[in-house]
Amino acid sequence: MRSRVSLSRVSGSMAIFAFAFLMSCCAASGQDAPNRSEDSAGKIDKQIRKVHEDYKDYLQQKKKLIETYESLQTSIKQTEAEWNRIQNEGVIKQFAAIQSAMNSMQISNTIGSVGSTPGSNNSPNDFAMRQQLQQQLMVNRMMENMNTFMRSQELQQLGVEAQRTIRARFDTIQKLMKVEEDYKQWQTGGNRFFDKYWSFTDPARSFSEGETQAALQALQDTDQDNAPAQLAQAILLANQGDHSQSKQLLDPLTEISSPLQPIASMCKAYVLHGMDKERESKLAMQNSLKIDRTNPYCRWIRARLACKQDQINIAETEWKALTTIPAMQQDAKRALALVYSQRVSKTPSNASRAVALANEAHQADTPPNWYSHFVLAVALHAANKKEEALENVLSAKKLAAEDQQEVCDKLKEAIENATPFKAEL
Repeated sequence: MRSRVSLSRVSGSMAIFAFAFLMSCCAASGQDAPNRSEDSAGKIDKQIRKVHEDYKDYLQQKKKLIETYESLQTSIKQTEAEWNRIQNEGVIKQFAAIQSAMNSMQISNTIGSVGSTPGSNNSPNDFAMRQQLQQQLMVNRMMENMNTFMRSQELQQLGVEAQRTIRARFDTIQKLMKVEEDYKQWQTGGNRFFDKYWSFTDPARSFSEGETQAALQALQDTDQDNAPAQLAQAILLANQGDHSQSKQLLDPLTEISSPLQPIASMCKAYVLHGMDKERESKLAMQNSLKIDRTNPYCRWIRARLACKQDQINIAETEWKALTTIPAMQQDAKRALALVYSQRVSKTPSNASRAVALANEAHQADTPPNWYSHFVLAVALHAANKKEEALENVLSAKKLAAEDQQEVCDKLKEAIENATPFKAEL
């Protein structure tokens, strides 16, 4: 009898232990999504702040270039007395022409605007670019003439002091030319910073609430002269429907001639549409297209605006063009997959197109995130592939944060009931 009681107690204890272990596993499973969301939000915060630091270092490079330029100009001014003693009128005129031409070049126009937006002093239109090129060619020709003169017999006929002064000024002008070239390279480098911030605007609208708030906070927490971060913040706010605050950030960016201007104008068009200001929205879009019709970021925002205006054909055209841009092609394929999934009733062949695009983007993700599984599930549902669709929507929910799981549940219900599902475009 004692043996039976003992065995009974052991069995009961094991059952209690097993139940407790099962509950702890369930609790841990329930905490996975929030933990993933918190980890992801922290990662986004860290990545954005790293871009902030890189941008700050980048602006410091401009400051150093301008300081070098000013120092060289000062060096020229300090030798004016010696220069005035040179009696060769041809030499003086040649150097004066070079100096005058250089004074109208790019870096000389940036003095006093060390913290300004990269490229903000360059008009993006074709006329300004041609004018700058002509100026550069003229200076290059002058420098070639001076190179010839520096090797000529005419220079050798001047006195030793005059030769020394001319050579010193020529060396200084060569250094000024090098600084000008370095400045142009610096300007070109500025365009890459918005590229770095773009992914934090949540272009696919796949961020959780925690990720969105982390991105907004980090984008806001930077210097006021960080225009790329300011634009990224405005786009993310627009995606969240905060049109008023987004517009406040966009207004100054649309008034400055820079590589960011067409993007800011297109985003402003999106925001103004959301504020029911259709006339102003149309004007903002026209301004953007006039400056740069092929800008990939403008095309993405225009596609979103077209969806809001129920002009899906325009959105399809824009997203198709973006499937050739490496940094945007997977998001563009997913967006197109959602478009085709909604148009299966009119064109049944769109189902296979949606699945193909969603699957291509899914295969490119290593590993796929929740949104990759979600879009693939939407496409498979549109193609009446119930089992595969269910498998992917369950995978999406498993990877999703808590606030993202609701849309997964709605899709799962549509799949199980064989009813249409319309994802947000």
